[in-house]
Amino acid sequence: MSSESPSVTVPGPAHVRDLRAQGERITDGWDAAACGLTAGRGCAERLTRMEAALHREPDGAPRMRCADELPMYMVQEPVYEPYRSAEIPRYEAGERAARHILSAAFAPEVIQSVMQSPLLATAQVTSAQIQAGLWTARKDSLAPLIEAVPRKGGEVDRILGEYCLRHAKSPLHAVPMAMRDFILLWFAAAFIRVDGRMLDLCGSTSCLMMAVDYVAARDDAGGGGHAAYATAASEGLACLGGTSVTQALRDTVVVDAVLRARDITTTATSRITDPNGFVDAAGGPVTPKEYMRARWWDAAMVPYHRLPMSTPGYRHVTDELGTFTAADRCGAIKRAIDCAIRYNEIVDIVPDCANGESFNEVLLALASRGGHAVYGYADALARVTDDVLRCDCGASGHEEAAEIAMGDCLFYLLTTRYQMRKQLQCLSAAGGAIQRAYAQRPPGARLEAVASTTLRPGNLLHSDAWEPLWKPVEAAHRMPGRWANHLARRAARRSLPADTAACDRDRCETVITSLLVDCDNAPNHSLPTLAKRWGDVFDGVLTAAVADHALLRQHSLALRELIERIWLHCVVDGDDGTPHPAERADEQLAMDTTQALFATYGLPPTEGWAIRRAFSGVATSAVELSGLSPYSRMTDGISRILLDTTRTRRGEVGDRGR
Repeated sequence: MSSESPSVTVPGPAHVRDLRAQGERITDGWDAAACGLTAGRGCAERLTRMEAALHREPDGAPRMRCADELPMYMVQEPVYEPYRSAEIPRYEAGERAARHILSAAFAPEVIQSVMQSPLLATAQVTSAQIQAGLWTARKDSLAPLIEAVPRKGGEVDRILGEYCLRHAKSPLHAVPMAMRDFILLWFAAAFIRVDGRMLDLCGSTSCLMMAVDYVAARDDAGGGGHAAYATAASEGLACLGGTSVTQALRDTVVVDAVLRARDITTTATSRITDPNGFVDAAGGPVTPKEYMRARWWDAAMVPYHRLPMSTPGYRHVTDELGTFTAADRCGAIKRAIDCAIRYNEIVDIVPDCANGESFNEVLLALASRGGHAVYGYADALARVTDDVLRCDCGASGHEEAAEIAMGDCLFYLLTTRYQMRKQLQCLSAAGGAIQRAYAQRPPGARLEAVASTTLRPGNLLHSDAWEPLWKPVEAAHRMPGRWANHLARRAARRSLPADTAACDRDRCETVITSLLVDCDNAPNHSLPTLAKRWGDVFDGVLTAAVADHALLRQHSLALRELIERIWLHCVVDGDDGTPHPAERADEQLAMDTTQALFATYGLPPTEGWAIRRAFSGVATSAVELSGLSPYSRMTDGISRILLDTTRTRRGEVGDRGR
């Protein structure tokens, strides 16, 4: 295979096979060196020079060191306040650091180093598998889906008007704010044990991953060039210091180089005339374990997690560099922290088809085993959160992992980049087979699919042969008439602290059970009326979780309203025959959720954590445990499109829950 540029060489199939064999020996997926990403000539030296440049004193300001030298600390106080500031503050030291980081990320020696790693070898074979199994074999089936959904990208332009209504000085000033707050929604929903100022600074710093992923891409967010992302990252780079921050910035360089190298390999692989032959020559199909290890770096999961998990709220479950060490000891925790990738895969199923993106677990499973490998994927993902909460293996971090998974669920549902609601709205309006494939489950058949799904042991969702590691419980163990009770226990476990009194937990479960029974049986036109009852569940959970409500009243009213809006807007939108929400409703919901969640970080830590946990638990229960999950519609819909349902027996794939 020829080189894509004079300085970067794409490995051929024999070399890819050797690299993949080396990858089998990787034991620490959070370590770039252990993953073979920084072994190339000149790469380590380039990273060392970049790191040395970052250690200069920013703007001559004194360093605000903690007495015990925490791995992350504030060098100086931040100025920006989300949705209250008129503009993003700019720091010469921060923008200088951004230039050093991006320069290193684009350095040929760094890109070539990651190109010669086991992870990029995985990316090459993944691309070839999907090219053979989907782009060629299933092209005609996918084309109508691609035609139906809105194009991904350009979300920054769609949101600037809202920023100008919320204190932004001008659309130009709002652009970096939109980039920074995009990540803040995720961090505020997922890492609910962090000091709010630190959380926002972590989000600011993370903008440098987007700078390479989005600029000039087919799904470009519309935020401008690298300079705009450097501005968004400026305050985080200037105000955060510590060994884990430095490590996260080294990881950022590697991630950005991985993204560049993956684009090069995808282009090169698209020119292969015999992709099946390439896969065979390169060592055979990619396994789920191999894929997920590579996807962690491709999706920037290492620095995205390392930054907030280096804060005091997570030091009890991480090492000194913010690595979530328990994930190596407990499969339930590993599955839970992989949720960010999997929710991302679901919302990007059709957009990735449209853009020729081939690094998506759902698409790889479809290419490898067909619709059978994905049907029920989202119900399995819902089970991941509930299984980690009930795991009793003794490792630390189960509650934290579940909270992260719930935050992942809300972020990919709400953020305007992924247009989850609009995608489903368009697919439901497409008519014919597409409309039937993506329809809501009918009354009486909603709860069983999610309640009956169980996970087999392991830390992945597929076997090496891409067979699902989830299944419905055996007939002898099914619970006709008791699905609501089972799901209510799961919802209460999501929403309440583990030490909640049994009587309080029982009261919450009783209310949730009644609501879930109605979610199962209500005709579509009645589903919107259940929104207020989800708000009542939130109130009941707070009553059980927090003794003094006076401090929380303002926040609880705002979050209750958001739960009701999520139900109406994201879960049952369009299924009752009423008009769809007004223009910019998606943007308003995402911004209102970010603002309301971030405001709770001003509360005392115990109360702030409790209200955020209650919000995440109730909101994700409404989304995932009601039997009306948008995520299930996305995965099961494409499975039905690609399956010959006439050859499946009733109750199995293609017929279940319809």
